[in-house]
Amino acid sequence: MKKRILEIFVGTLVLFFLMLVFFYSQHVSAPQEEAEWGISFSHSHAEYLGFDWRTMYLDMLNDLKPKKLRLMTYWDALEPEKGVYDFQAVDEMLIEAEKQNIDVILVVGRKQPRWPECHNPAWFDGYSSEEQDQEQLKFVKVSVEHFKQFKAIKIWQVENEALFNFGEGCTNTPKLVLQQEMGIVRALDNRPIMVTDSGELGRWVPVAKTAKPDIFGTTMYRTIYNEYTGYLKYPLPPGFFKIKSGILRTLTPITDIRGVELQAEPWFKDPIEATDLETQMTLMNPKIFADNIEYAKKTGLKEHYLWGVEWWYWLAHKQGDWGMWQTAKELLVN
Repeated sequence: MKKRILEIFVGTLVLFFLMLVFFYSQHVSAPQEEAEWGISFSHSHAEYLGFDWRTMYLDMLNDLKPKKLRLMTYWDALEPEKGVYDFQAVDEMLIEAEKQNIDVILVVGRKQPRWPECHNPAWFDGYSSEEQDQEQLKFVKVSVEHFKQFKAIKIWQVENEALFNFGEGCTNTPKLVLQQEMGIVRALDNRPIMVTDSGELGRWVPVAKTAKPDIFGTTMYRTIYNEYTGYLKYPLPPGFFKIKSGILRTLTPITDIRGVELQAEPWFKDPIEATDLETQMTLMNPKIFADNIEYAKKTGLKEHYLWGVEWWYWLAHKQGDWGMWQTAKELLVN
């Protein structure tokens, strides 16, 4: 028994030492750059909140003046009927971004940001798993072939948290399918490719080794909800991300790591219409937003995309509260 306790103690010390090494290598050796800020925007979520997405999109660009955007290509919207594609909404967003010299990360694939994560078209569910995989690969190919014409796209993001088990009826992307998707995108275009993982719960290395991307993106959520604990604020210092970045840089060739979702809206356990405003503002408000910005700066990552612009717009235009919008504006408009 004593031997076992000693083994655990020694193992813990070794692990702690390795973590310090990774922290040191990331904190001291890697250059610390001034963080750059962008916004993730979901046109379908804008519509869900009761707005014309074009109006919200233009208001966001013209008032907040982001220099960087992350945009989605939801499968159910782009291919509502098998073989029938509708690229108009995304085309419009990319054309406007190009006019305003905004750099875009375009997400392609089945698993994309915003609940339910997998935005499957209705016809997809009737296929076998093998047929679904082939349709998914075809969708990625068709998407990249169409969207590569837009110069505003600087980075392709393939899937969203591909190997992280999260989403309603949304299974992980099979590793072989993820590798095939990466191969398709590389064959069609030479712009960099990003893959992502959960910041707090993801392991990072497996998805990076599977996909072999040029850039790695991490989410950054401070307060979440699950059925076992209720609302929980992660007790993780910014150094946690430095350690994980150090591990990733040590075990893979990846050096470019970015924050793709910095929480700036409440984590909703119920739909917004079923969540009272006081609860929403307790979970996220300008002070918490500012704290999250400072937290993100301390992680040392070079770039962060704010998550929740559609909710800020809802607060401003339907609740008369411009606090979140103004906080973002102070950060983004130099």
